[in-house]
Amino acid sequence: MSCTGDVQDQILRDALDIWANHSGCACIDINSSTQFVRLWVFVLFGAVIITFFITAPFWPRRCKIYLRKRLLGRHESTGVKGEETNEGERPSVGGTCAEAEVPAGETHGPQPDISKAREHLVRTSTTKNGRWRPLWRSTLADLAEEGGPGLRLYFSLLRIFGILFAYMAALTCASIAFNAISDFAPDNGNILAKTTIGNLGVGVSGITALPPEDRYVILKDADGSCEGTPLTTTTGILAWLDFAATIAFLTALVYFRFYEVPQIEKLTDQEQITCGDYAIEIDHLPRNFPGHEETGGEDSGKTQYERELREYLESRMSEIREKDKSNGESVGKVEELVFVRDNKRMLTTEIALAGWKKDKDIAEFVENAKQVEQLDKKIQAAEQLIADKQTADDTKLDVIRAFAILSTPKDAKLLRADFRFSTFALLRGLSELLGRIGIFEGCCPQRRRMFKSKALRIRRAPEPSNLIWENQDVPFWERFARRVGVSFVFLLILITSFGLVYLANITAKRQVKSSAQLLGVDHCDPDPRALEAGDDGTTYQCLVWNATNWTMDFVKNATADEKACYCGAVGYANILADADLVNGVCKDWLVAIGTGIAIGVLATGIVVAINVTCKLVLLKLAEQEKPLSVSALNATKMVKIFALQTLNTGFVIFCVNFKPPEDFPLGNIIFFGEYSDSVRGWYVVVGAAILANMLANAITPSATNFVVMSLAHMKRCCCRSRQKHHAKLVELYTNPEFDMAARFAQLLNTIFVTVTYSAGMPALYIFCCFYMWFTFWADKIVLLRCAKRPPMYDTQMPRKAVTIMFFAVALHCVFAIWMFGQPCTFPSKPMSAFDTETLAKHGGGAPDGLYDRISKESTWMFFVLLVILVALWVLGTIAFVLGGTVGSTAKVLFMALCPNRAKAKLDEDDDKLWADAAASIKAKNHPTSYAMEAHPNFRDRLSYLDLSPSTRKQTSDSKGDAITVPVSPTEAPESPAVDGSPAPGGSPTTDGSPAPDESPESASADVVA
Repeated sequence: MSCTGDVQDQILRDALDIWANHSGCACIDINSSTQFVRLWVFVLFGAVIITFFITAPFWPRRCKIYLRKRLLGRHESTGVKGEETNEGERPSVGGTCAEAEVPAGETHGPQPDISKAREHLVRTSTTKNGRWRPLWRSTLADLAEEGGPGLRLYFSLLRIFGILFAYMAALTCASIAFNAISDFAPDNGNILAKTTIGNLGVGVSGITALPPEDRYVILKDADGSCEGTPLTTTTGILAWLDFAATIAFLTALVYFRFYEVPQIEKLTDQEQITCGDYAIEIDHLPRNFPGHEETGGEDSGKTQYERELREYLESRMSEIREKDKSNGESVGKVEELVFVRDNKRMLTTEIALAGWKKDKDIAEFVENAKQVEQLDKKIQAAEQLIADKQTADDTKLDVIRAFAILSTPKDAKLLRADFRFSTFALLRGLSELLGRIGIFEGCCPQRRRMFKSKALRIRRAPEPSNLIWENQDVPFWERFARRVGVSFVFLLILITSFGLVYLANITAKRQVKSSAQLLGVDHCDPDPRALEAGDDGTTYQCLVWNATNWTMDFVKNATADEKACYCGAVGYANILADADLVNGVCKDWLVAIGTGIAIGVLATGIVVAINVTCKLVLLKLAEQEKPLSVSALNATKMVKIFALQTLNTGFVIFCVNFKPPEDFPLGNIIFFGEYSDSVRGWYVVVGAAILANMLANAITPSATNFVVMSLAHMKRCCCRSRQKHHAKLVELYTNPEFDMAARFAQLLNTIFVTVTYSAGMPALYIFCCFYMWFTFWADKIVLLRCAKRPPMYDTQMPRKAVTIMFFAVALHCVFAIWMFGQPCTFPSKPMSAFDTETLAKHGGGAPDGLYDRISKESTWMFFVLLVILVALWVLGTIAFVLGGTVGSTAKVLFMALCPNRAKAKLDEDDDKLWADAAASIKAKNHPTSYAMEAHPNFRDRLSYLDLSPSTRKQTSDSKGDAITVPVSPTEAPESPAVDGSPAPGGSPTTDGSPAPDESPESASADVVA
């Protein structure tokens, strides 16, 4: 009853009496709000304070980056620690062991040597100065030394969004508190369902006259007194708190995408010296010209093509320096020039052939005749294929592009600024056309930026370790066609996998008979079309208010459907508290619940198997796009894996239980669910399943990484004594790759599902926060202890990942309108500007009308935000479509009218010579050459690669002096390094790569891609 006794509505008075009896209160005070104010203050401020103290240790370290950068300057700080370099120089990239190179006299035979294998493990892992990096004190700047700005941004994303989701959870924890103390949702034993808004408000069992949307929220104090408030006065506040969390997430996305990514990219470039600082990539070169393959003259060993291109680049750099005296004295030398030639896409076969030759030598050493025979067949087939494809000498092959390393970073920046208009295809084509017809010959400035009548495009070169050499000779049109074809196949695989997962869940769902708990109100119950038939073939409707009034004698003699209805109405917790119900009328109901859980676990296992299989297929499929860099390959893998995981884990369960409108095309054929709206039962079935998946997702990836790391260590301990050849022992002591694509995809999947459904399930914010922190430390430990040194990733993956996250905000708005606009589960007052006549006029008279949903106090702000996001998306799409024409024209005009804005931004240490930088970079075990044989992936099979003659025998530096490099195995007088003999061209190292003093990092090379 009401403590004040002034309630005039008899229906409400009866309901208050029932609620007071149910809650164990003498009466319910509906005029006082003391306990509610206390709960709001305690929950909100308590959660924010606790979150602040949890996340506070991470803020100062973050602030140091910007404080040191702005106050001390970049030369006095190397990152968070503020470490100064020797002689005031910037730290070189890599940050790994200084003794990365094996001494020239150190050789090893085929006999296994564990000590040498351990040295190889340290040398190829993320170590510094021969020691493992500290787990706690290694900063994000230290991680950038290992994997570039892309790796740093991955961990920065985990840390920033871990803090963000902690505060978002603090903002919405009041909703979790109100949900947890309520009991509106059916009790099937799933505690996660009680944290959703489907459980908001006191239950209406036994109440027939009071509409469910008029229910109250009841709070019971320690002294036994109770307070009650209408649910409609609470829902508006909860919705605004969720909207505040949404705005915080959107703000963080904007900050990260448009400030953090470019800032980290700039900061990493300032803190580190990389090969890319000195290098340029030259595209749209003439594929050939008469006499381009000729060698001889003063620069013996160089082709005519190389000599002329080198002279052209050096003359342009000299002219640029002379034009602007402020740029200092001219250096203008090309330290290295590497060509990518058209080898008809045969490099993949050549690399596989080198691996088979290596395996054959190992098999011969261990006397495995069967394996030798199998490898011989593969080798013969590959050699025949290569012989059929290669019909010309390597130097006669067409040139596709070139990589040049210049003397200083200043030369590279000035040359890229001079060729700034070369990025526009229209201008390049116009220049070539004017050159052919002889207009402006000799006077047009653009003519001086052409080589052999070809308008060049000069850009910053990617890092050498980021290149995929197998794909360098794949032309643009073929890569575009492959992307289109792969996209079509990817779509088919996605539809097929979704269909299989959907079928597995539907099959599991049909094995368990559902017993929906109905309130007798259309907009509060599942779709009546989906109700299952009872034992007599008729549709049985389980009305909660009716079942709770049954006596035990009636239930004992009732049908199976009626017993299930009664047990569902009583609730799982009340049944477990009564032994008579557990062993009596509700025994079969409990068994059915257990059977449903077991079938659900089995279906989950099937879904996992389908996802793993499709993931492996998609990884191989992504490689068929033939991207030019590792970052581009991982970016396309990330998108495909993310789409697969998100669709099959976050949206299949929604579709399985969805019941579309009657006029929906093929709705009755595709969808077999029960819920056409977010009623309370939807949260028990669908919401609880999503919460369980995300709770497992918060822990499983990190735990899996630790298990894999432990298994790798155990495998080394158990299998190292069984290795008969040192090369196999080295493979055992080589850490696996740090899979950035899979990690970014998992991160995207977690954030996307969390943000999409978090309006009605605020506990997802907590699970997502746990995922961020667990993954941050687990991946950091794996990277620093059990991962191979990654390539130097650029910012392509982080940019694409954050861009995808913007779509999650729009989906959140859609689901927030769907969930917060549900009149029974989340009743809310309409906006005062919309009266009843206006609602009826626009179709809002029905509780499920669209106009009714978007005009409530709890939903209108989400609708406005959705409209803004859609408008921005449309404008962005238009800008993207017009960007190749109108946008390019505007950019050209801006660069032409404001030349000072397009000048190269030079730094004080951009005059550092390449010779000094190369020594420090090479000491860190990162490649200092763009030659293919200098790439880390080819070190174990370098002596087996049949490279072009100019790189197999000798090459020359900028002075024309000969530099010896390894020759092919067929020209070596002794067997290759893998079986213990000296490697061709020098002594072998412990890992099978050439000795350092015979390094293939040449100064000039013709590389056949």
